Amino acid sequence: MSIHDTSLHDPSTIERARGILDPDRIVAGLNFTDTIDADQKAIIAEFLIEQADRMKSGLADIEDDEDAAYFLAVKYVECKAGWIQMNLQLNYQTVLKGEKDEFLFNKAAALAGFLGRIEPVVSEDDLGTINEMLLRRMRG
Repeated sequence: MSIHDTSLHDPSTIERARGILDPDRIVAGLNFTDTIDADQKAIIAEFLIEQADRMKSGLADIEDDEDAAYFLAVKYVECKAGWIQMNLQLNYQTVLKGEKDEFLFNKAAALAGFLGRIEPVVSEDDLGTINEMLLRRMRG
């Protein structure tokens, strides 16, 4: 191993994910519209913390970096699918009713931010495959 090899200093996928999934970091960057109240904001923050806690709990049982990367990709799929469902619902509300559920809108926006935070610990190849699969319309 040469002195230029940085692998000893680079944090593992598991270590990076644990840092990203810190509850304080998750809620620190949340921004909401003025259309929801403090209780609704707290519910959304708790939802994101729960997602992060579920990811951290799973990672606590995994020691292999490759398995951790796979686990994180699967959890990313779960969250991304939820975000797509929310956006589809919001789009139909807007088109059919002329208005959208503000709580759902803020929750979807917060989940999008959460997805952006965890993307760095999901491989680019996995992200490409996941997005291609989930963003393609699944009609026969």
